Amino acid sequence: MKYQKLISKLNPKFIKLNEPLSKHTTLRIGGPADIFYEPRTNEELIDAIIHARKENVPITMLGWGSNVLVGDLGIRGLVIRNQAKKITIGQKEIVEKSENNENLINQWEKSYKSEIRWNSATEKEGARKMYEFQDLDYDENDRPIVKVVMESGVDLPFAINHLVYQGLTGLQWYGRIPGTIGGAIFNNIHGGTHFIHEIIDEVKVLDSKNQIKIYKQNELKAKYDYSIFHDTKEIILDATFNLRKGDKKRAIYVAQEWTKRKALHQPSNSIGCVFQNISVKEKEKRGWPTVSVGYVVEHVLNMKGFHIGDAWISEKHHNFIENKGKATAQEYLAVIEEIKKRALEKLGLNLKLEIFLLGEFK
Repeated sequence: MKYQKLISKLNPKFIKLNEPLSKHTTLRIGGPADIFYEPRTNEELIDAIIHARKENVPITMLGWGSNVLVGDLGIRGLVIRNQAKKITIGQKEIVEKSENNENLINQWEKSYKSEIRWNSATEKEGARKMYEFQDLDYDENDRPIVKVVMESGVDLPFAINHLVYQGLTGLQWYGRIPGTIGGAIFNNIHGGTHFIHEIIDEVKVLDSKNQIKIYKQNELKAKYDYSIFHDTKEIILDATFNLRKGDKKRAIYVAQEWTKRKALHQPSNSIGCVFQNISVKEKEKRGWPTVSVGYVVEHVLNMKGFHIGDAWISEKHHNFIENKGKATAQEYLAVIEEIKKRALEKLGLNLKLEIFLLGEFK
């Protein structure tokens, strides 16, 4: 049997063969993984990577399956959904319990309501209200730093919930972003004006020679939707964060408000914003009120309601494409290509993808 040597080296409790990846992506699209593996510790993760490399088996790290479009023909080789979920605050360690991702992503909508007393600033009108959240921004760089180590499989919504509740702030800007700590670092996620690399002290990885390596913050080459790991393909194991002993109530409010606004304007049956935002320079040159591609698709390209099969441009936020039933990766990709084509032909805009394409397409 193909891959038998590798399979014999993995923990059999956490292996699934020919597993449909539509079950493991937020878009509910994707063909089968040859081997789907969910290691529970960093030791199991490292062991799987080393054995796969030894057998020349391709490796794909999946995380939550957000921000990715998986091809209809699936992914060859080993697909890893990392379940190493330890968080260390000083000498105190906790391990995140497994929960349904949907419950995690909606947790802020149910938590801390009795604690929220901050005045909400949600009255901005028009496109800025829908596409930007600048009114929530504030600075806590004068607050004391607390170092927190998180393994790469920790779910971001859990980390926000658990740490902000303890008054450890810095993650509140990323409310309702589905994904893991590893995925957040890999793609340097952003919330408003904040990027996650700003609060990273160091990142521990398994390099291409199967050695442990440490990157300091200034070595990450972080920029919009990019980190050095896009090029090195090293496996992120854990990261040390410089969080702040900040204003707990205000951080809770911000995280909850981000979640509430995103729930109103961003569909859950999607994979996040499809395209990177335009530059501020481009926005000002054209006189548009926002840098959001969603505004361009809705108000300039007038593509509201456009769809191919069950892949629809979302009416909640026009930089999202929803799966409204049984959309295929091919249909989803066709909608992307049509948006790109119209933006280039009508506006001279060359839109760049914010999502990743994984696996084999028809």
